[in-house]
Amino acid sequence: MSLFKFLNKSIKRRVVFLISSLLVLSMTVITLFVVSVVHNSMSQQTSALLGNKSNAIHTRIEQRLLYLIENTALLTKNELMINALTDADGRKRYLPSLVENFMLGKDVLSLNIVDFDGKPIFKTQDKIPLYNESEKLRNALAMGKMDYYIQEEDYELVVVSPIEYYSTTQGAAIVVFDLSKILDNNLPDDKNIYLHLLKDAKTIYSYNFDQGLEYQVNHHDVYDHTSIFYQLGLSLELGMDSKVYTAPVSEVIDKLIMLGFVFITIGILSATLLAQSITKPILKLYKRVTVSGSSGENFCSPLGTEDELEALAKAFDKRTLMLQYQAEHDALTTLPNRVLFIDRLRENIKKTPRHQPGFAVLFLDLDHFKEVNDSFGHDFGDELLLSIGKYLADSLRESDSVARMGGDEFTILLNDVENINTIVPILEKIMLLFSKPFSIQHHEFYITCSLGVAIYPINGDTPELLLKNADAAMYKAKEEGRNNYKFYTDDMTEKAYDRIMLEKELRQAIANREFEVYYQPQVNMEDESIVGMEALVRWNHPQKGLISPNDFIPLAEETRLIIDIDRQVMSDAMHQFQKWIRDGYRVGILSINLSMIQLNHKDFLSFVQEMLSVSKLSADNVMFEVTETQVMKNPENAIILLHQLKALGISLSVDDFGTGHSSLSYLKQLPIDKLKIDQSFTRDIFIDENDAELTRAIISIAKSLRLDVIAEGVETREQGVFLMDNGCMQAQGYLYYKPQNAQALSEILRAKMPSVS
Repeated sequence: MSLFKFLNKSIKRRVVFLISSLLVLSMTVITLFVVSVVHNSMSQQTSALLGNKSNAIHTRIEQRLLYLIENTALLTKNELMINALTDADGRKRYLPSLVENFMLGKDVLSLNIVDFDGKPIFKTQDKIPLYNESEKLRNALAMGKMDYYIQEEDYELVVVSPIEYYSTTQGAAIVVFDLSKILDNNLPDDKNIYLHLLKDAKTIYSYNFDQGLEYQVNHHDVYDHTSIFYQLGLSLELGMDSKVYTAPVSEVIDKLIMLGFVFITIGILSATLLAQSITKPILKLYKRVTVSGSSGENFCSPLGTEDELEALAKAFDKRTLMLQYQAEHDALTTLPNRVLFIDRLRENIKKTPRHQPGFAVLFLDLDHFKEVNDSFGHDFGDELLLSIGKYLADSLRESDSVARMGGDEFTILLNDVENINTIVPILEKIMLLFSKPFSIQHHEFYITCSLGVAIYPINGDTPELLLKNADAAMYKAKEEGRNNYKFYTDDMTEKAYDRIMLEKELRQAIANREFEVYYQPQVNMEDESIVGMEALVRWNHPQKGLISPNDFIPLAEETRLIIDIDRQVMSDAMHQFQKWIRDGYRVGILSINLSMIQLNHKDFLSFVQEMLSVSKLSADNVMFEVTETQVMKNPENAIILLHQLKALGISLSVDDFGTGHSSLSYLKQLPIDKLKIDQSFTRDIFIDENDAELTRAIISIAKSLRLDVIAEGVETREQGVFLMDNGCMQAQGYLYYKPQNAQALSEILRAKMPSVS
C-alpha cells in the first residue's frame, strides 16, 4: 500500500514507474524468450547426441553379441567337436585346446558340452547346472536349433548350440558369456552420460548412474524382429546430467542479467527525462486548474502545446464558465439564482454609502401556484414561471435585476431608490403586469402575485436580513388578501418567525407521530343510532397541548405536509375502525377528509389499496369527504380522479356543500354518494331565512340526484326537527356527540352495546 500511496502522490512518479516497469517487463520477456530458445536448442542437441550415442552403442553391442553367437555355432560344427562326442580318446586330446582357443577374447564365463541326454561330457567349471532339466536345452536338442537367452539368476548370456552328426543331434555346446564385460567394452566415452541395460523394462546393468542427479534421458528400444536385442528383450537407456547441457543456458542468463541491468539503468534515466517532458504540460494544466478552481478567475488555456492537452485546457475553461453560470443562474428561467442575487446585494451594500440613496429588495410570490401545478401539471407550471420571469426582466429598468429564488418565488433588486415614491410606480407596473393574462399552451391564463418590500439601509444592512424582511412583508400581503404589496414593518418579523417555527414543529410532529385521530359519530336522528363516524385530526403538541386544525391545516396544505398528515390519520383510523367492527360495535361507515393535494398525488390510489389490505377494513366501510370548494377549482380533473377512487368500492361525499358555488352540471357528473350540508347553514336556520331556504334546496337537490344527505353542526333539538321535517335524517354535531379520541369513544360504544342475558 505504501508504494501505491507514494506513486499516487505524483503523476511524474507514475510515468517514471510505468516506463521503467515497461522496460523491466520487456527485458524479462526477452530474457525468458532467449533462455527458452537456448534451453530448447540445448535440449534438442542433447537428445540428438544421446540418440546417436545410443544407436552407436547398440550397434556395437548387437554386433558383438551376433559375433559370439555365430562363433558358438561354428564351434559346434567343428569336426573335432563332433568327434569328441563319439571318441573319448579324441575328447581328451583335442577338446581342451579347441575350447581354450574358442574362449580367448570372447568374455566366456563357462563352456560345457553335453550329450543328447543333457549329461556333461566336458566342462570348464567344477559345478554345472543340471542341463537335462533345462527346458531351453531340451528344446534345442529336440528341434536341432540354436537358442540363446539371458539367465534370470545372474543376467548372463547363455547360448545353446546343437551338435549334429550325420544330420542327427548328438548333443550341444552351452556357452555362458559375461554380459557385463561385453557392456564394459562398449561404454560411452563421455563421463557425464550414464548407461542402463534393461530387460523387459527392468535394469540389469547400470553404469555411471547417480540417484541424486537430474538427467535428460533417451530410451533406445529395438523393434526389428531379427535383432538380437529384440529377441533377448533388451533395450538401452542413456542419460546426460542436466547441468551439462544447461550450463550454456546459465551463461546466457548471466550475460543477459548484466546487459539488462545496464539497459534498465539507462532506461530509468531516460524514463525520468521522458516523464519530465510528458508531465510538464500536464502539471502545468493541473496547477492552472487548481488555481482556477479556487479563485474562479484564472483560465487554464493556453498551455502552448497545441495538442490534446491544449484542447483539454480549453474544455476545462468552457466547463468552468458553464458550471459558474449554472451555479449562479436558474436552470428553468436562466435568471440569476439565490447565490448570484445575494452576491449582487453584497456588492450593492459595499458601494452604497449609508447616508446616500439606497436600494430596495422586492420579494415576489405567486398566489395559489401550487394549485396550478396540482391542477394542470408541472410542465404547465414551468411554462408559466418561464413567461413570468421573462415579463419581469423586460419590465424593469436596466439598472435593476430580477432573480428566481426557487419554486414560485422571485426577487427584484431596485437600484437608486431615493424614497418610496421611486418604488411605488415600479410596484404598480408589476401589479399591472399580473392583471393581464399569460398565454400558456395556447390558453389565456390569469394568476396574481403578492409582493414584499425591504429598503436598504432602513429595513436591514445585510443581504440575509433584507431578504428575510422582504419575505415577511410578502407574507403580510398574502394575509391581507393576496394580489397586493406591502412594505416591511417591524411586527412582520415576529409573524414570519412564528410561521417558520410552526412549519418546523409540523415536520417534527409528523416524524414523532404527534397527531391523534378524534372521532365524531354521525347519527340517524329518528332513533339516534350511530350510522358512521368522521375521523378528525388533532395535534397533540408536547408543550402546547391540543392544537386546533384551523391553526395548522392551512400551512400544512401550503407546504404539502398535509399528504403525510392525511396518511397518518388514514392509517390510524382504518386500523381503529376495523378493531371496533371486530369487537362487535356498530360503527357504520368511516368518513375521512380528503385533500385534493392528496388525491392528486401519484401513488394515492395504491396507498389506499395498501391501507385497506393491511387494516383488513372493507372498502364498503369507508367514505372519503372532499370539499366543494376544492372540487370546483378543477372539476374536470376531480371527476376523473374520484371515479378512479370510486372504482375501489369506496363511498364519496361532498363536504361543506353550498359554500363552493358548484355547477349542477358538474355535480351530477361526480361519482358521489352523499352531500354534507355545511354547518354555517345549519347554525343559522332560525336566524337567517336565506340559510333555511338554502338548506331546503340542498336537501331537495340530494333527493333529486338520489344522494344521501347529512347536516353537520347540529347543536339544538329544534335544528334536528327542522332537518327531519325537510327530509334530512342524518346529522353530526354536539347535540349528539362531540369529537372524542378512540379510548373515550370505545367506552361510549361499550355502554351502548346491548347486554347479553
